[in-house]
Amino acid sequence: MPVPIANPEQRGHIRRDILVLLIIAVILCCLLLLFAVGGFFFYNQYTENQSISGTATSAYMATKIKQDTEIQATLQAEASATAQVLAIQATATAEAFSMQATATAQALEAQATATAQAKMTELMTYKHFDPFDNNNNEWRSRDEEDNDFWAGSTTIQNGLYTWNVTEVKQTFVSWADFNASDALRDFDVALKVRRQSGLPAEFCYGLLFRKSEDGFSTGSYILSMCENGFFKISYYDGDVLWETIQDWTETSAINEDDWNLLEVSGRGSNFTVTINNQQVAQFSDNRLEEGLFSIFIDIYEVSTGRIEFDFFALQPR
Repeated sequence: MPVPIANPEQRGHIRRDILVLLIIAVILCCLLLLFAVGGFFFYNQYTENQSISGTATSAYMATKIKQDTEIQATLQAEASATAQVLAIQATATAEAFSMQATATAQALEAQATATAQAKMTELMTYKHFDPFDNNNNEWRSRDEEDNDFWAGSTTIQNGLYTWNVTEVKQTFVSWADFNASDALRDFDVALKVRRQSGLPAEFCYGLLFRKSEDGFSTGSYILSMCENGFFKISYYDGDVLWETIQDWTETSAINEDDWNLLEVSGRGSNFTVTINNQQVAQFSDNRLEEGLFSIFIDIYEVSTGRIEFDFFALQPR
Protein backbone atom coordinates (compact mmCIF):
# COMPACT_ATOMS: atom_id res chain seq x y z
CA MET A 1 0.00 0.00 0.00
CA PRO A 2 1.54 3.25 -0.92
CA VAL A 3 2.79 5.57 2.02
CA PRO A 4 1.16 8.93 1.97
CA ILE A 5 3.54 11.79 1.41
CA ALA A 6 3.07 15.02 3.37
CA ASN A 7 2.28 17.97 1.34
CA PRO A 8 4.59 20.88 1.31
CA GLU A 9 2.50 22.82 3.82
CA GLN A 10 2.68 20.02 6.34
CA ARG A 11 6.42 19.72 5.81
CA GLY A 12 6.74 23.43 6.60
CA HIS A 13 4.84 23.05 9.83
CA ILE A 14 7.05 20.17 10.87
CA ARG A 15 10.25 22.09 10.18
CA ARG A 16 8.95 25.04 12.16
CA ASP A 17 8.07 22.84 15.13
CA ILE A 18 11.47 21.20 15.01
CA LEU A 19 13.15 24.61 14.88
CA VAL A 20 11.12 25.82 17.82
CA LEU A 21 12.07 22.75 19.81
CA LEU A 22 15.69 23.24 18.88
CA ILE A 23 15.55 26.91 19.96
CA ILE A 24 13.87 25.92 23.22
CA ALA A 25 16.50 23.24 23.76
CA VAL A 26 19.28 25.72 23.04
CA ILE A 27 17.71 28.24 25.44
CA LEU A 28 17.37 25.55 28.14
CA CYS A 29 20.97 24.53 27.62
CA CYS A 30 22.05 28.15 27.89
CA LEU A 31 20.01 28.62 31.01
CA LEU A 32 21.45 25.44 32.49
CA LEU A 33 24.93 26.57 31.54
CA LEU A 34 24.23 30.00 33.04
CA PHE A 35 22.89 28.44 36.24
CA ALA A 36 25.89 26.12 36.39
CA VAL A 37 28.35 28.99 35.92
CA GLY A 38 26.47 31.15 38.44
CA GLY A 39 26.28 28.36 40.98
CA PHE A 40 29.97 27.66 40.59
CA PHE A 41 30.71 31.38 40.98
CA PHE A 42 28.53 31.72 44.08
CA TYR A 43 29.98 28.51 45.57
CA ASN A 44 33.52 29.82 45.09
CA GLN A 45 32.52 33.12 46.64
CA TYR A 46 30.90 31.37 49.62
CA THR A 47 33.88 29.07 50.08
CA GLU A 48 36.27 32.00 49.81
CA ASN A 49 34.21 34.02 52.33
CA GLN A 50 34.09 31.10 54.71
CA SER A 51 37.83 30.63 54.38
CA ILE A 52 38.39 34.33 54.96
CA SER A 53 35.99 34.28 57.92
CA GLY A 54 37.69 31.19 59.36
CA THR A 55 41.10 32.72 58.85
CA ALA A 56 39.93 35.96 60.45
CA THR A 57 38.41 34.05 63.37
CA SER A 58 41.55 31.99 63.79
CA ALA A 59 43.68 35.11 63.63
CA TYR A 60 41.41 36.84 66.17
CA MET A 61 41.46 33.86 68.51
CA ALA A 62 45.22 33.54 68.18
CA THR A 63 45.61 37.25 68.92
CA LYS A 64 43.17 37.00 71.86
CA ILE A 65 44.96 33.99 73.29
CA LYS A 66 48.29 35.73 72.86
CA GLN A 67 46.98 38.86 74.54
CA ASP A 68 45.46 36.83 77.41
CA THR A 69 48.70 34.89 77.79
CA GLU A 70 50.71 38.09 77.82
CA ILE A 71 48.33 39.67 80.37
CA GLN A 72 48.48 36.54 82.55
CA ALA A 73 52.26 36.47 82.30
CA THR A 74 52.38 40.18 83.19
CA LEU A 75 50.09 39.62 86.20
CA GLN A 76 52.16 36.63 87.33
CA ALA A 77 55.35 38.63 86.92
CA GLU A 78 53.85 41.52 88.89
CA ALA A 79 52.60 39.11 91.58
CA SER A 80 56.01 37.44 91.73
CA ALA A 81 57.72 40.81 91.96
CA THR A 82 55.30 41.91 94.70
CA ALA A 83 55.87 38.64 96.58
CA GLN A 84 59.62 39.10 96.27
CA VAL A 85 59.34 42.69 97.56
CA LEU A 86 57.16 41.53 100.47
CA ALA A 87 59.56 38.68 101.20
CA ILE A 88 62.49 41.10 101.16
CA GLN A 89 60.57 43.50 103.42
CA ALA A 90 59.59 40.65 105.76
CA THR A 91 63.18 39.42 105.87
CA ALA A 92 64.45 42.92 106.50
CA THR A 93 61.83 43.45 109.22
CA ALA A 94 62.66 40.10 110.84
CA GLU A 95 66.36 40.89 110.70
CA ALA A 96 65.69 44.34 112.15
CA PHE A 97 63.63 42.84 114.98
CA SER A 98 66.26 40.16 115.52
CA MET A 99 69.01 42.76 115.62
CA GLN A 100 66.92 44.92 117.93
CA ALA A 101 66.12 41.95 120.18
CA THR A 102 69.79 40.96 120.22
CA ALA A 103 70.84 44.52 120.96
CA THR A 104 68.20 44.77 123.69
CA ALA A 105 69.28 41.45 125.19
CA GLN A 106 72.90 42.53 125.07
CA ALA A 107 72.01 45.87 126.63
CA LEU A 108 70.01 44.16 129.38
CA GLU A 109 72.82 41.68 129.96
CA ALA A 110 75.34 44.49 130.08
CA GLN A 111 73.09 46.43 132.44
CA ALA A 112 72.61 43.37 134.65
CA THR A 113 76.37 42.77 134.66
CA ALA A 114 77.02 46.41 135.51
CA THR A 115 74.39 46.27 138.26
CA ALA A 116 75.87 43.08 139.68
CA GLN A 117 79.37 44.55 139.60
CA ALA A 118 78.17 47.75 141.26
CA LYS A 119 76.36 45.72 143.92
CA MET A 120 79.44 43.57 144.54
CA THR A 121 81.56 46.71 144.87
CA GLU A 122 79.05 48.08 147.37
CA LEU A 123 78.85 44.85 149.38
CA MET A 124 82.62 44.64 149.67
CA THR A 125 82.54 47.99 151.51
CA TYR A 126 80.23 46.62 154.24
CA LYS A 127 81.64 46.54 157.73
CA HIS A 128 81.43 42.76 157.72
CA PHE A 129 82.25 41.05 154.42
CA ASP A 130 83.25 37.38 154.61
CA PRO A 131 84.23 35.65 151.30
CA PHE A 132 84.92 32.42 153.20
CA ASP A 133 88.63 32.47 152.47
CA ASN A 134 89.09 31.35 156.09
CA ASN A 135 87.05 30.80 159.22
CA ASN A 136 88.07 33.86 161.20
CA ASN A 137 84.38 34.54 161.96
CA GLU A 138 84.05 31.13 163.63
CA TRP A 139 81.23 29.73 161.51
CA ARG A 140 79.95 26.28 162.36
CA SER A 141 82.52 23.99 160.72
CA ARG A 142 82.76 20.23 161.19
CA ASP A 143 84.28 17.56 159.06
CA GLU A 144 81.63 15.19 160.35
CA GLU A 145 78.05 16.16 161.22
CA ASP A 146 75.81 13.50 162.74
CA ASN A 147 72.76 14.37 164.83
CA ASP A 148 69.11 13.43 165.12
CA PHE A 149 68.26 15.20 161.84
CA TRP A 150 71.09 14.69 159.37
CA ALA A 151 74.62 13.53 158.73
CA GLY A 152 77.34 15.06 156.55
CA SER A 153 79.81 17.93 156.92
CA THR A 154 80.14 21.72 157.13
CA THR A 155 83.47 22.94 155.77
CA ILE A 156 85.17 26.16 154.65
CA GLN A 157 87.69 25.73 151.86
CA ASN A 158 88.56 27.15 148.43
CA GLY A 159 86.48 30.27 149.09
CA LEU A 160 83.26 28.35 149.75
CA TYR A 161 81.32 27.48 152.88
CA THR A 162 79.85 24.07 151.98
CA TRP A 163 77.08 22.13 153.70
CA ASN A 164 77.21 18.57 152.39
CA VAL A 165 74.20 16.49 153.50
CA THR A 166 74.86 12.79 152.93
CA GLU A 167 71.92 11.49 154.99
CA VAL A 168 68.59 13.04 155.99
CA LYS A 169 66.96 11.36 158.97
CA GLN A 170 63.96 13.71 159.07
CA THR A 171 63.09 17.09 157.57
CA PHE A 172 64.88 19.92 159.34
CA VAL A 173 66.16 23.47 159.51
CA SER A 174 69.81 23.87 160.49
CA TRP A 175 71.81 27.10 160.78
CA ALA A 176 75.21 28.63 161.42
CA ASP A 177 75.46 31.85 163.45
CA PHE A 178 77.42 34.95 162.46
CA ASN A 179 79.23 35.79 165.70
CA ALA A 180 81.17 38.90 164.71
CA SER A 181 78.36 41.43 165.26
CA ASP A 182 76.25 42.66 168.12
CA ALA A 183 72.47 42.67 167.92
CA LEU A 184 71.28 45.26 165.37
CA ARG A 185 68.09 47.22 164.84
CA ASP A 186 68.83 48.79 161.44
CA PHE A 187 70.90 46.80 158.96
CA ASP A 188 71.54 45.56 155.43
CA VAL A 189 72.48 41.88 155.18
CA ALA A 190 73.38 39.88 152.06
CA LEU A 191 74.18 36.26 151.22
CA LYS A 192 75.34 34.71 147.94
CA VAL A 193 74.43 31.01 147.80
CA ARG A 194 73.52 28.14 145.46
CA ARG A 195 72.20 24.58 145.55
CA GLN A 196 75.01 22.48 144.13
CA SER A 197 72.97 19.25 144.30
CA GLY A 198 69.62 18.08 145.64
CA LEU A 199 66.06 18.70 144.44
CA PRO A 200 65.26 22.39 143.74
CA ALA A 201 61.95 22.32 145.61
CA GLU A 202 63.21 20.27 148.55
CA PHE A 203 66.74 21.51 149.22
CA CYS A 204 66.37 25.17 150.17
CA TYR A 205 68.32 27.85 152.05
CA GLY A 206 68.14 31.38 153.40
CA LEU A 207 68.73 33.89 156.19
CA LEU A 208 67.70 34.24 159.81
CA PHE A 209 67.61 37.95 160.71
CA ARG A 210 66.86 39.87 163.89
CA LYS A 211 67.22 36.54 165.65
CA SER A 212 66.79 36.86 169.41
CA GLU A 213 70.02 37.01 171.42
CA ASP A 214 68.48 34.32 173.63
CA GLY A 215 68.35 31.90 170.72
CA PHE A 216 66.20 30.85 167.78
CA SER A 217 63.51 29.36 170.02
CA THR A 218 62.77 32.77 171.50
CA GLY A 219 62.26 34.54 168.19
CA SER A 220 63.58 35.08 164.67
CA TYR A 221 62.53 36.29 161.23
CA ILE A 222 63.24 33.80 158.44
CA LEU A 223 63.71 34.25 154.68
CA SER A 224 63.61 30.84 153.00
CA MET A 225 64.19 30.39 149.25
CA CYS A 226 64.02 27.37 146.93
CA GLU A 227 65.46 27.20 143.42
CA ASN A 228 62.14 26.07 141.95
CA GLY A 229 61.32 29.81 141.99
CA PHE A 230 59.59 30.28 145.36
CA PHE A 231 60.42 32.14 148.58
CA LYS A 232 58.68 32.50 151.95
CA ILE A 233 58.95 34.90 154.91
CA SER A 234 58.13 33.57 158.37
CA TYR A 235 58.41 34.33 162.06
CA TYR A 236 59.30 31.69 164.66
CA ASP A 237 59.40 31.44 168.41
CA GLY A 238 58.82 28.63 170.87
CA ASP A 239 55.37 29.87 171.87
CA VAL A 240 53.69 30.35 168.48
CA LEU A 241 56.11 28.13 166.53
CA TRP A 242 55.99 28.97 162.79
CA GLU A 243 53.90 31.95 161.71
CA THR A 244 53.65 32.98 158.05
CA ILE A 245 54.36 36.62 157.20
CA GLN A 246 54.33 36.04 153.42
CA ASP A 247 53.42 32.60 152.12
CA TRP A 248 55.31 30.86 149.34
CA THR A 249 55.55 33.33 146.48
CA GLU A 250 56.82 32.63 142.98
CA THR A 251 59.29 35.02 141.37
CA SER A 252 61.37 35.02 138.20
CA ALA A 253 64.20 36.66 140.15
CA ILE A 254 65.42 33.28 141.46
CA ASN A 255 68.11 31.43 139.49
CA GLU A 256 67.96 27.65 139.30
CA ASP A 257 71.28 25.79 139.33
CA ASP A 258 73.13 29.07 139.69
CA TRP A 259 74.17 31.62 142.28
CA ASN A 260 71.51 33.69 144.04
CA LEU A 261 72.04 36.91 145.98
CA LEU A 262 69.64 37.29 148.91
CA GLU A 263 69.34 40.67 150.69
CA VAL A 264 67.26 41.95 153.58
CA SER A 265 67.14 45.54 154.77
CA GLY A 266 65.68 46.39 158.17
CA ARG A 267 64.74 49.90 159.32
CA GLY A 268 62.81 49.81 162.56
CA SER A 269 59.73 47.66 162.00
CA ASN A 270 59.98 47.88 158.19
CA PHE A 271 61.76 45.27 156.08
CA THR A 272 62.60 44.94 152.38
CA VAL A 273 63.58 41.66 150.69
CA THR A 274 65.61 41.62 147.46
CA ILE A 275 66.69 38.64 145.34
CA ASN A 276 69.30 39.11 142.62
CA ASN A 277 68.85 42.90 142.71
CA GLN A 278 65.07 42.65 142.32
CA GLN A 279 62.85 43.73 145.18
CA VAL A 280 60.36 40.91 145.83
CA ALA A 281 58.72 41.79 149.17
CA GLN A 282 58.15 44.40 151.86
CA PHE A 283 56.60 43.89 155.27
CA SER A 284 56.25 45.46 158.69
CA ASP A 285 56.57 43.66 162.04
CA ASN A 286 57.60 44.95 165.46
CA ARG A 287 57.92 41.75 167.51
CA LEU A 288 61.72 41.91 167.52
CA GLU A 289 63.33 45.34 167.81
CA GLU A 290 66.88 44.08 167.30
CA GLY A 291 68.74 40.82 166.81
CA LEU A 292 71.51 38.70 165.32
CA PHE A 293 72.04 36.91 162.00
CA SER A 294 72.50 33.35 160.75
CA ILE A 295 72.59 31.47 157.47
CA PHE A 296 70.66 28.22 157.19
CA ILE A 297 69.54 25.28 155.08
CA ASP A 298 65.91 24.19 154.95
CA ILE A 299 65.24 20.54 153.95
CA TYR A 300 61.69 19.42 153.09
CA GLU A 301 62.23 15.80 152.02
CA VAL A 302 64.39 12.90 153.13
CA SER A 303 66.98 13.31 150.37
CA THR A 304 70.63 14.28 150.07
CA GLY A 305 72.26 17.35 148.58
CA ARG A 306 74.81 20.11 148.92
CA ILE A 307 74.57 23.86 149.49
CA GLU A 308 77.45 26.26 148.82
CA PHE A 309 77.78 29.78 150.28
CA ASP A 310 80.03 32.22 148.42
CA PHE A 311 80.00 35.20 150.80
CA PHE A 312 78.15 36.83 153.67
CA ALA A 313 77.93 40.63 154.10
CA LEU A 314 76.46 42.76 156.92
CA GLN A 315 76.26 46.53 157.31
CA PRO A 316 74.87 48.19 160.46
CA ARG A 317 72.76 51.27 159.63
